[in-house]
Amino acid sequence: MHRTVAGLAAAGPGWRRLRIAPVPGGDLTWAKAAHETPYGRAEAGWRIEGGTLVVEALIPPNTRAEVQLPDGSDPLEIGSGRHTFRCPYTAPAWPPTAIRHP
Repeated sequence: MHRTVAGLAAAGPGWRRLRIAPVPGGDLTWAKAAHETPYGRAEAGWRIEGGTLVVEALIPPNTRAEVQLPDGSDPLEIGSGRHTFRCPYTAPAWPPTAIRHP
């Protein structure tokens, strides 16, 4: 859940590089995850505010992260610190039509 829904994952050995790529959907309106890395605490989370997706990340010292927002924009490369990103968001139909149950 922390990798997919909240979007927090290691992108390199020992969590020196992180990947922040949240996947909002369904009835969820927010998600947050944290992990204690060898460099310090890493956090990723998101919330929906009206038609805006707000993504927040805490990147530990001496690490970097790639941020991929679900709006289709190019990935962003960020350094350590606390970061906030905003992008337009419209909830997709749920359940997705690609999921079929017998």
